[in-house]
Amino acid sequence: MQLFSETWAQAYCQKLNASEAYKKAAATWEGSLALRVRPDPSQGLPQGVAVVLDLWHGACRGVEVVEGEVEADFVIEADLATWQEVLEGRLEPLTALMRGFLELKRGSIAALAPYAQAAQELVRVAREVA
Repeated sequence: MQLFSETWAQAYCQKLNASEAYKKAAATWEGSLALRVRPDPSQGLPQGVAVVLDLWHGACRGVEVVEGEVEADFVIEADLATWQEVLEGRLEPLTALMRGFLELKRGSIAALAPYAQAAQELVRVAREVA
């Protein structure tokens, strides 16, 4: 299944809804989160692509795949190779954020900090899909 495709995004949302650990960790989370791949014509992504998750109190209410610029409460961006490393478990997301491999383009670390466990579950579930 191709990362960041419509099929992958739908499967990701379904797996989030089936995850009791995510439901519990994200019980107070409200808002949208975009996982965005930077533009890379060599990868067939001339405008970049993002998976935008509508997250609400431990549930994924919907998901959309968007090319180009994206609107979301939080936008995390990286090149495709970095996302692959994160989703294959070779790179921890927090480490990647601190080292600048993943970039928080919208939203703040302070606003995300209370949801560290939810973020870990988001990545764990994504790894099951990838």
